[in-house]
Amino acid sequence: MFPLLVLLGAFLLDKAFFVGNLEDYFLSTASFKNYDHKIAMLDELEDYLKKPDRKKVMIMFGNSRTMPFSTEYIASHYPGWVLFNFSVPGGTSDYYLEMLEQFQKRSIRPDHVFLAVTPQGMNQSARVSMDEVMVTGLSPGFVIRHAGHYSVDDITNYIAKKTFLVYQYRPKVWVIRDRMKPGHVEQFRKFLVLLEEALEKEKGSVPVKPDEKAVESEEQMEVYARSIWKDFFDPFTLSADQLYFTDRSLQILNSMQIPADLLWVRVRENLRKRIDTSEVARLERHQKTTVRKAWQPVMEAMAEKHNARFLDMNYEGEFQCDKFTDASHMSAICFGEFTDYLMKSIERR
Repeated sequence: MFPLLVLLGAFLLDKAFFVGNLEDYFLSTASFKNYDHKIAMLDELEDYLKKPDRKKVMIMFGNSRTMPFSTEYIASHYPGWVLFNFSVPGGTSDYYLEMLEQFQKRSIRPDHVFLAVTPQGMNQSARVSMDEVMVTGLSPGFVIRHAGHYSVDDITNYIAKKTFLVYQYRPKVWVIRDRMKPGHVEQFRKFLVLLEEALEKEKGSVPVKPDEKAVESEEQMEVYARSIWKDFFDPFTLSADQLYFTDRSLQILNSMQIPADLLWVRVRENLRKRIDTSEVARLERHQKTTVRKAWQPVMEAMAEKHNARFLDMNYEGEFQCDKFTDASHMSAICFGEFTDYLMKSIERR
């Protein structure tokens, strides 16, 4: 009985940290706003698709690399189209499948869907674990239905962080001290309101000012590339579970007769070179190959299997903009050309 009382006491104490917006004093991220908005946007999308005079609807499932689109640019250059952007920080294929299961259940049929996929998002051996999508973006029902594609550690971590929010957000003393300074918590709350308004206005996108400065220092970009490579690529083992989620997502889209493409968003040249030439992907008998050789043919075959295409923005040469804020994130300067690339790919289908 005593252990149960201790657990109940810890549970109630945990919830006390989230009473009366107290969490604003220690939250160090606002990414939950993106996830919350995408759930609400499902209703908006469903209602919009029922309008007799609606525009054609393009859907983007992605991550932080596909968030800064501009509805203003799309409206001025492609007036017959509108983008609903379901990209979330760290977005991976299990999150896409969670949303697409809702599309299927509710008969939501847009005119085109892009699924942004990355080799690092499918690396089972990444040194840095990315659990934000699972903890923040996936419902308990989804995790239960697909439990066979998560490890015991993944599920234990999910239960712990869903049960104890303080464990999920892990308040840091330096953040609390900063928020207690005059006006700082008000600034954070204002930021949350502005982010929410931007997500609603831009239909899920978070546009950055087009004059955002790209990093021009080759030395700094090399630092970024080495760090990203170490954390997310080396070593590389293709995740059978992420392949399952991607395959299932494409299967749903194909069964609903919704045109779809897998999209490999551009990364910077110093990271592209490593992906193409460094042999860090494990094969049988202690052999190795490059990340590109281990991953890209699998994606191409999967796309073809489900009447989709694999769009490569890294090595095909059609996309030219090469401005970046770090080695794996294109600058907002490129997103006009990025939009043009997507629309041309739709026209060619």
